[in-house]
Amino acid sequence: MGKSNSEKNSGNKSGKNSQKQKTQALPETVDVSEEHQILKTTDTQDNTLTKSKNFALKFAIFKDKLKTNTYSQQNNSSLKATPDNQTNSVSDEISDLQTTTPKPTLTPGSDSEHLLQEKWGARDRALNFYDRQVLDFLAPKMREFIARQEFLFVATADRNGECDCTSKFGNPGFIRVLSNKYLMYPEYRGNGVFANSGNMTENPHIALLMIDFTKDTVGLHVNGKVKIISNDELLQYTDKLTQDVIEEIHLEGKKCPERWIMIEVEEAYIQCSKHIPLMKKLDKKIDWGTDNMAAKGGDYFQLMDIPLYDRVGGDKAMEVCVDLFYQKILQDDLVSHFFQDTDMVSQRLKQKSFLAMAFGGPYQYSDLDLRAVHKPLQEKYGLSDEHFNRVLDIFRETLIELNISTNELQRMMEIMESLRDTILNR
Repeated sequence: MGKSNSEKNSGNKSGKNSQKQKTQALPETVDVSEEHQILKTTDTQDNTLTKSKNFALKFAIFKDKLKTNTYSQQNNSSLKATPDNQTNSVSDEISDLQTTTPKPTLTPGSDSEHLLQEKWGARDRALNFYDRQVLDFLAPKMREFIARQEFLFVATADRNGECDCTSKFGNPGFIRVLSNKYLMYPEYRGNGVFANSGNMTENPHIALLMIDFTKDTVGLHVNGKVKIISNDELLQYTDKLTQDVIEEIHLEGKKCPERWIMIEVEEAYIQCSKHIPLMKKLDKKIDWGTDNMAAKGGDYFQLMDIPLYDRVGGDKAMEVCVDLFYQKILQDDLVSHFFQDTDMVSQRLKQKSFLAMAFGGPYQYSDLDLRAVHKPLQEKYGLSDEHFNRVLDIFRETLIELNISTNELQRMMEIMESLRDTILNR
């Protein structure tokens, strides 16, 4: 859904594209002059570019979240039947956008923002903004502006519309303008998550925002199609590249870009100056690509002070962990017999409470409780170090399968190991 026109009048325009601006494919050659052409590339499916997110935990944590990109007939009916409807209610907006057939238009922007302009009486202001400020290419002044910038904000969304926004930094000129239709910027070594790059492989659209805080206090939005290009692919066109790009690709170590992000411009428009603060730029030593925690800001938000239980996902994470853990336990020849007469529903709740207690959660479990629970297992089945070791191995396998990070996994295993003597009644 597009932004309201009051936002758009300040340059905060939705990153949607008009019918006249959409293109079916990128051109196949590059010309760094004014021609609207680009490098020929091949689609790559590098698994390292997929999102490095814990999908099992994510499913558990977000399984009840409303998916805004689809609405069932039942949802539509309930929205329309909402009592005491208000003129500008969200229900009204959704209903209107779903039932109104968009009019043909040559203006930029999405169908939904055009409908809202009509609904909220902002059509004339929006048309004035489109006419005076929005292009489907980079004007000469825009190209000069981009060449001076040292950072930009980047927004992407995956195939389901879930968004990520990040920032990119470099020396002035790190964003290369190839022509008035194409630009690119380098991707340096980062945290290894590839959230935005993963989005690009699913949904090849991107929104860029560059803001000059220190001189002109003005910004530039660029929206378009995006392509991930490797250094090797780019070097196939050395005769079409500027010397500084070639030199950067051949840098050694962490200063060398790992890949490049290339954008075909579909919309370019101003972020107006009136609300942008004027700042003073000071010297700061920057160690590009460093892993030094102090240089990177360390634990600025003090996340390590948060209990381990909450850092790994809280109750929902414990539920997923316990379910997978017991699946493995009940299939294991060495330890499954400890649970043959056990009410697993009750056991699951007990185990969840136990893990929550062990990792700093809001549940209480004492040494006496642990000894009392495990004493019958020791007396009846001969619970021993061998069994405890196997349970620890299965727990480790569970955490690895759920993509718990190495540091957190190690801490969780240390906590479990510390309970050995208590569980074995020693």
